[in-house]
Amino acid sequence: MAKTKTPTINKDIFLNTLTCPVLGWTLSRTDKSSISPPTLADQLKFEEGLEIHERARTLFPTGTLIPFSNNKTAAEKTKKLLTDKKIEVLFEPTFCSANFITKADILKRNKGGWHLYEVKSATNDKPELIDDMAYTVMVAQKAKLEITSCSLLLVSKDYRLGMTNKKLFTEIDHTKEVFEKVEEFLTCCDDVEKIILGSRKPKANLIFNCRGCDLFDECTGKDADHHIFELPHFCEKQLTAFQEKGIVEISEIPNNFGLPSNQEIVRKAVSENRYIVKDSLKNSLKEIEFPAYYLDFETVNTCLPLYPDTAPYAQVPTQYSIHKCSKIGQVVNHYEYLADPVKDCRRELAEKLIKDCGTKGSVVTYSSFEKMIVNGLIKQFSDISKPLEKIIDRMVDLCALIRNNYYHPDFCGSYSIKITLPVLVPDMSYEHLDISDGGMAMTVFAYMVKGRYNQEEIRKIRKNLLEYCKQDTMAMVRLNERLGEMVKQAYPSK
Repeated sequence: MAKTKTPTINKDIFLNTLTCPVLGWTLSRTDKSSISPPTLADQLKFEEGLEIHERARTLFPTGTLIPFSNNKTAAEKTKKLLTDKKIEVLFEPTFCSANFITKADILKRNKGGWHLYEVKSATNDKPELIDDMAYTVMVAQKAKLEITSCSLLLVSKDYRLGMTNKKLFTEIDHTKEVFEKVEEFLTCCDDVEKIILGSRKPKANLIFNCRGCDLFDECTGKDADHHIFELPHFCEKQLTAFQEKGIVEISEIPNNFGLPSNQEIVRKAVSENRYIVKDSLKNSLKEIEFPAYYLDFETVNTCLPLYPDTAPYAQVPTQYSIHKCSKIGQVVNHYEYLADPVKDCRRELAEKLIKDCGTKGSVVTYSSFEKMIVNGLIKQFSDISKPLEKIIDRMVDLCALIRNNYYHPDFCGSYSIKITLPVLVPDMSYEHLDISDGGMAMTVFAYMVKGRYNQEEIRKIRKNLLEYCKQDTMAMVRLNERLGEMVKQAYPSK
């Protein structure tokens, strides 16, 4: 009989076990071949992370990179190099101690020990980054390495295309916070190890972190038709209140529980197993003045700027679609714009947007994203700020209109257009499109900028991008039309 392999505890498994033993235990036994392949957007994020690490290494020109290999070989190579007094900097050193393993980003020798650098492609300092460093330090210390100080290397918000790698990074010393967290982690090590090495899955307990967990539907949410997590703006305090009364499903919530209005409409719809239309829908629809312009933007927001004078992760608009309707559901024109990837086309986009949106009637969006993008254009181009501000003044958020006036149990707590559309307009979908979500749209545009495609591929991609963005605005037209039909049914002409 084959011997069962002892699970290895890495950073991801350790930190997740602290939050949820079931999640950590499951991750330790997950076959990588069974994991869904990364999306195109995931791939871009991974590539950017690799490039950030490579650029960080250029700050330490005497560093030695430990080649990628299995954990045991990498740890042995690390141990040998650490004893070489000529080695001042190590990249990707690996440390093993019992069942724990970690890989550091950069180690630099200093007086009395080593300085640890954790490289992140993020621009903001977050508590979880302290946890990441603390785990690495803890395992390195268990492997008898003396770490005396720790820093984060984050991407600088002030970095712009063409600047040196030195200006790409911001260093933040976190020695005190990391060592305090290490002491905390050391008290948990034995418990984590016992959980992970145990042959039986731990008992699952419903906690707030279950909300959004990939395992939720097969774990604590398995038997619930409409879990309380579907309530909008659900908070941890509410979870405690529901648990005290043994409430797990929305249908179990009493009528007089005192929910806010945005949650009460969900409770009522689920409990009565029907959609709810508020009387206020009729007046809310009157906010949309015709001719109406249904607007959707697509953007690119990479870690490393693609164009001059753009910051890391800046939302750079690259495309829009507008369906113009003379009355509800009546399309009279369609306008679109797609930038040339080889240059920053924001000015051109802004000027065409002003022209295509006309001067009268509502500009209908699906979320506040479009308002944010136009505000960005106003900040960038002050000389055309006035007509752009007028576009914002005319905006009506269709998503907010639905959220405030309508709910269907099949929304399952989400008002995303990819959720509301198949419920309200079942004959319309994105399944036939080659580009069917915003992440893919952003990524293929970024890859065009980076020169990944030949001319024939670019031609097809541009066509697919235009079709996708056009679908988004047509979806808004159809949703608005369906809401109008509901009002007519509720208030038939006398």
